[in-house]
Amino acid sequence: MADIFGNLKVWLTALIVVGGSTALAVSGMLLVRKRVSLDTLTSYHEVAGYLLSVIGTLYAVLLGFVVVDAMNSVQDARLAVEEEANAVANVFLCAEAMKPKDRDAIQELCQKYVKQVIDDEWKAMGERRHCRAAFDTSWLMWKTIIRIKPEGDAEVSVHQSMIAEMSRLGDHRRARLLRANHGVAPVMWVVLIVGGVFTVLFTYFFAVKNIRVQILMTALVSTTLALNLLLVVLFGSPFRGDMAVRPEAFELDQKIFNAFLTDCRAH
Repeated sequence: MADIFGNLKVWLTALIVVGGSTALAVSGMLLVRKRVSLDTLTSYHEVAGYLLSVIGTLYAVLLGFVVVDAMNSVQDARLAVEEEANAVANVFLCAEAMKPKDRDAIQELCQKYVKQVIDDEWKAMGERRHCRAAFDTSWLMWKTIIRIKPEGDAEVSVHQSMIAEMSRLGDHRRARLLRANHGVAPVMWVVLIVGGVFTVLFTYFFAVKNIRVQILMTALVSTTLALNLLLVVLFGSPFRGDMAVRPEAFELDQKIFNAFLTDCRAH
């Protein structure tokens, strides 16, 4: 049910952004055609065509770069989340080979950390903050693992693996928090919106005898621009909005922890 309402929200956002932009663009074109004669507009075609090609090309390059950057940012954030969750799970599983006291302490910290990330830090990242409690727990995990004095070759090998996984956890945690602060700068939004408006306005210098054909062409241009801007809106912040990265990887960790503990305690 949550997915249905989430998708509905995305479609409503798309309808408002794209439909509203297209309606405004067509209304502006009709207003120009009403106030300026067809012959006058036709006389602008040659100069307007050259200028539109320059402005359109520059704007297309800029818009394409921003869209690709936004989508890559979300993908990088999702990868960082998955790698961090994998590292936590590996630490939890490796702890099973340690002494009972060390094992229980590490596994409890892993469970606590995952819960704090899901319940507290994910909301904080939506506000471009981090959870102090999750940071303290991750640091306590580090100290607990470092202070272990392994005995025998098996424990030494597992201990080294746990330290390596904690290094991965710390690296990807920092990457995740840095990505949470990533977004489209306000000045970039101004440039994108103003550039889109100017591009559409330049199409008003052209005139087609069949007004319906010109309405269709104006609608297609404005819809295409609005759809690309919609992608920037949806993917602009990796941990905010309708297309934000979700904590599914950490939720999977919880299932792994529960299944592992249930199986181990049963045997």
